[in-house]
Amino acid sequence: MTNSGEFIRGFTDYIVLSILSKFDSYGYEMSRIIEFVSENNIQLTEAALYIALKRLLNDGKITTYTGKNKKGMSRRYYQITPKGKKSIKDFRKDWVMIENTLSTLVGGNFDYYRES
Repeated sequence: MTNSGEFIRGFTDYIVLSILSKFDSYGYEMSRIIEFVSENNIQLTEAALYIALKRLLNDGKITTYTGKNKKGMSRRYYQITPKGKKSIKDFRKDWVMIENTLSTLVGGNFDYYRES
């Protein structure tokens, strides 16, 4: 898919928060999760992911710590905060409306009548 990262740009923060609401994770793993779930149709650039992570850190929605993976290598893990949990919860309330509206607009399945 060409420029697949462009399709999710406005949702990157919420995708990251959603992943972190399930478990703590590190950047590369989050990229792999996005690729896996999208069946390789969406690839998020490393730069876009790390910009989102930095933004979420600065907003206090996630924190970071250093941990070791199964092979003993140090990794920078990200963890959702209570503020981040509230943010993803609030977004999920609006998601159905957003998804339906985008589907209607992009799919051209709407009627609009101009007044003369």
